[in-house]
Amino acid sequence: MTRDNKATGVWVNSNIRRILGPVLAIVGLFYTYRSHLDGCPREIIFLGWALLPPIWLIIEYWLLFDRNEESSKDFETFKHGQSLARNLWVGFLIFLAAYYSGIFFEGGGVK
Repeated sequence: MTRDNKATGVWVNSNIRRILGPVLAIVGLFYTYRSHLDGCPREIIFLGWALLPPIWLIIEYWLLFDRNEESSKDFETFKHGQSLARNLWVGFLIFLAAYYSGIFFEGGGVK
């Protein structure tokens, strides 16, 4: 494998991370909105948000970032992005838990 192929592989992985992460988040938010309109059980929606974002973050870390091939500055930027994604995910999960538990409504949870 030549050095050019390695550089191309790094370029592809960084673009996959840069594009696919936000696309998956937008699709997830759209699916959540549509699921509420279609009457999808809230347990399914909550379970999806509880499990799928951490799975994506793990896949992104283990498969789409090669610490040996990318610079330490790229790694710090990657860690910062993962930290932001984690914080947004936890915040949205807390919002869903509060919404489904009925904190925002008098008289109980969402039906």
